[in-house]
Amino acid sequence: MSLKQRLHAHGWFILVNALVAMLIACRYFSFLPEFPSEPLAVVFIIVSVFGQMTLIAALIGLVALPSLFLPKTPRNLLQAVIASIGVATLFIDTIVFAQYRFHINAVVLELVLSGQIVSFPLITWVMVIGGIALLLGLQWTLIRWLENDAPVRSYKLGRKFAFITFLTLLATHGIHIWAAAHAYQPVTMVKRYLPLFYPATSNSMMKKYGWIDEEAIARQKSLTLNRKSDLNYPLSPLKVESVEKPVNIMFLVVDSWRYDTFNADNTPVMWEYAQDGLIFENHMATGNATRTGIFGLFYGIPGTYWHGFLANQQSPVFIDRLQELDYDLGIFTAAQLRKPEFNQTVFTNVENLRIGSKGNRPSELDADLTKDWLDWYEKRDQSKPAFSFLFYDAPHGYDFPKGFEPRYEPMLQVVNYLKLNNETDPQPFFNRYKTSVRYVDTVAAQVLNKLKETGDLENTVVIITGDHGQEMNDNKLNFWGHNSNFTDAQVKVPFAIFGPGINKLDTKWSPQSLTSHQDVVPTVMKHYLGITNDIKDYSVGEDLLGDQIERDWVISSNYSGYAVISDDNILEVGAGGQYQFMDKTNRQIKGGNPNFTYLQEALEQISRFNK
Repeated sequence: MSLKQRLHAHGWFILVNALVAMLIACRYFSFLPEFPSEPLAVVFIIVSVFGQMTLIAALIGLVALPSLFLPKTPRNLLQAVIASIGVATLFIDTIVFAQYRFHINAVVLELVLSGQIVSFPLITWVMVIGGIALLLGLQWTLIRWLENDAPVRSYKLGRKFAFITFLTLLATHGIHIWAAAHAYQPVTMVKRYLPLFYPATSNSMMKKYGWIDEEAIARQKSLTLNRKSDLNYPLSPLKVESVEKPVNIMFLVVDSWRYDTFNADNTPVMWEYAQDGLIFENHMATGNATRTGIFGLFYGIPGTYWHGFLANQQSPVFIDRLQELDYDLGIFTAAQLRKPEFNQTVFTNVENLRIGSKGNRPSELDADLTKDWLDWYEKRDQSKPAFSFLFYDAPHGYDFPKGFEPRYEPMLQVVNYLKLNNETDPQPFFNRYKTSVRYVDTVAAQVLNKLKETGDLENTVVIITGDHGQEMNDNKLNFWGHNSNFTDAQVKVPFAIFGPGINKLDTKWSPQSLTSHQDVVPTVMKHYLGITNDIKDYSVGEDLLGDQIERDWVISSNYSGYAVISDDNILEVGAGGQYQFMDKTNRQIKGGNPNFTYLQEALEQISRFNK
């Protein structure tokens, strides 16, 4: 077979895989909150899918091009392997996008492989490997068929297909240039749905000819997330007053904890202890993922500051103050503290930091951290006040020990994200989750009972909460897990605070008040750590033990953007300033405009501590 013939067969191989890629790519747009009705947006989707998937297929084909110089069998094998990897990666990316609404990248891979986003069971890996093996067989069959004088090779479609691709690429970038110049969101928001997709902009040229909407562009720029690493935190040096007898402080946090599973049935022990304090029923985490949820809890500021604080390895003033008062710090987490990099942010100044727990599954990690905390608490220097941070993981992995009772039935036996779809009955899934939460209650009971047995409970401020929520397709948009939207299912979490100085009969805050993780640090700093500064010097939160503040909104964030959340709607803003204005079920509000007063206030919060 001549080189020209091999090239011809390889060209057809690329064309077929391009069509396969287009079919796979259609899946991305099933995750749109609502398919666009605007004709220009529909045209943009069609031409961008055709052009981008052809480019990706061509790139994969280019990687395989050197194989044409090999003998037939190794040549075909290498072509099939490279094409299979490309197609499989694209399909897996649609699964990642379905769960989290962002594409595979280095950070995502690291988090997935470390179990920080989602832990895949063995059956899922078996299905993935089996699927790739089947795909490899199909690609091998295809290239062998094409090289063995397949009838389709008689059709001269190469130039025609290339010309159509050129036209679609021209249309794609032309439409996006216009849309970017007019901040036309039905088009500009679509671009994030395709992988490796960077359509052109030319605002300078459009401005030169007067073809730009300056007002719309300015509005979009005002929403852009600024990732400056220069910090001015706190705004003023902390002013302190003497703390004669510091109280013990405990943060008991559960990963992926839904607000509706904090009750007498699901968490009887934690619920009973919380009755002596304050329970806030409308409490929002500062993120829909662990990174920003924990960050806001310890810093009292939006998770949008994460990158700057990581770059500077800036400790929270809360931890700094604990160390000034010579607190004995007990940091006990199930998940390791390197990803996300809490060892370089929240606990960067904590010596001999316990990085993670021992065990092969989340329930074992939770048991290990509880045992270690009990040992540490028994042996600690009792002349010092103690700060404890216990971070449980079982609900994140839907895990509990074999034979654990009581359990909720009917229950899903294995969590396989590949099988989840919009038609999946969530109840067996939810029951497994609730059982894992019930298990955490049993290990947390050991901790709380220890405080009670030693008499330390009366001198310990305990905060019980979650880092973020966990969705079970609550809004019928095929969202499972977290880090994919800012609805209540993913950001509303349990929150209780009890201990000395806290009396639910004297509180000025209503249990239904809109509260946030950002309120924890200012509350504790002001009432227990002797800080007299104006709260705005070091936090954007409020004092939950002071006068009630009527809030209209709170801010929450993820890895790349943020959201302004009110009782009625959600304004989600991407890193580039593109926004979606949605109701509380994550559906677009047609014809609605965000409250720009809220936006202005939110932008002040996310820029307050930048120089």
